[in-house]
Amino acid sequence: MTSLVDGGTAARVRGRSLWLWVALALSLAVNAFFVGTAVWWATTARMLTPAERFQQIVTDLSLSDDQRDAFRQFIVTARRGTRQLRDNNLPLLRKVWEELGKPQPDQALIAKLVDQATENRRVYQKTMTAALSQFLADLKPDQRARFIDLTERRHDPTAWRLRRLVAP
Repeated sequence: MTSLVDGGTAARVRGRSLWLWVALALSLAVNAFFVGTAVWWATTARMLTPAERFQQIVTDLSLSDDQRDAFRQFIVTARRGTRQLRDNNLPLLRKVWEELGKPQPDQALIAKLVDQATENRRVYQKTMTAALSQFLADLKPDQRARFIDLTERRHDPTAWRLRRLVAP
């Protein structure tokens, strides 16, 4: 009778061993899938450099030579304005942090510095809006709509990945 019990036990052990190997193989397959997916995303879904993004916009919109010149002028204005905003606000923000680091920060000075940085930002936004409006005025209605669509998608964290998947 002990041989039947031993045989049953051995069969259960083999069955458990088989399930253990199946679970191990399944776990390995799932892990390989996730690692492969991570590698694929890292190699194919990279962010474009500004120059690549600008070239892509020129290509996507099929810009004429005059429109390309207007787009280049907009880019120059945007870069200049962004640099000027940074140069104007960086010292102000450093002063705010210096003041905040004091045991008794001067709240009036902090408010004044923040107001100046905010005013610099407002001037920058008005300048950029005027420059963008000037560029968009040179586009055909369908190009303008496409440009706005591309810009809105750029700020959507999932859209640029989806666009890469469906783009020809």
